[in-house]
Amino acid sequence: MSGLFGGGSKVSKPDPELVAAQKRQEQQVEAEARDKRMKLAAQRRARYVGGQRMLLSKTREDAEQGITETLGPV
Repeated sequence: MSGLFGGGSKVSKPDPELVAAQKRQEQQVEAEARDKRMKLAAQRRARYVGGQRMLLSKTREDAEQGITETLGPV
């Protein structure tokens, strides 16, 4: 109750070591979240583009025309 009557409060500042540790932990959590978002985005891109890349590869001849050879006896 001394604070009510002007007794003066002694508020100690937080330990600088604890503040630094908390800041490092927050940065680590943010980095993990960013990595997770980037990984999910890469997976989505792979699902969307992955099949088209193989079909329209520049290494294949006539990529737009499709496969001209058959695998069985003709």
